[in-house]
Amino acid sequence: MRSLSESEIKQFLNEWTWGTLIAVDGDEPYAIELSYAADGKFIYCGSMPGGRMSRCVKAGANAVFKVCDCTKDTSIFRAVIVEGKIKKVTKRDEILIGLRVLYKKLSIPESRIEPRADQLSARGEEESSFYCISMEKLGGRAIGY
Repeated sequence: MRSLSESEIKQFLNEWTWGTLIAVDGDEPYAIELSYAADGKFIYCGSMPGGRMSRCVKAGANAVFKVCDCTKDTSIFRAVIVEGKIKKVTKRDEILIGLRVLYKKLSIPESRIEPRADQLSARGEEESSFYCISMEKLGGRAIGY
């Protein structure tokens, strides 16, 4: 097993579109799988409005984001972990930044960005379900790569 370099970690994050967001609900860990995009500084993602993850996310709270890839027999794998602060993104201009990164990665037409930003910004802090995670600490391991 070897450690991945920072550039390998960022490349791996850019290859994939699905990861696991891990936060804390009271004193209980909670995780969901979702689509995401990273710009080198932040990971942008969203969950169901009013869902449990939305209640977990508090401004400045710590979060973990994890992406893994492996063969069925696990003889070849890559796993990346990103640790950082998570926040709900509620201001329209900040939402636009995140949506542009996310929609480009997911090949969603740009014409859908503005209407979605309007929807998300109308929710306010309590109901927001669009997040950004600062990419403060990166780690990764691999076998066979």
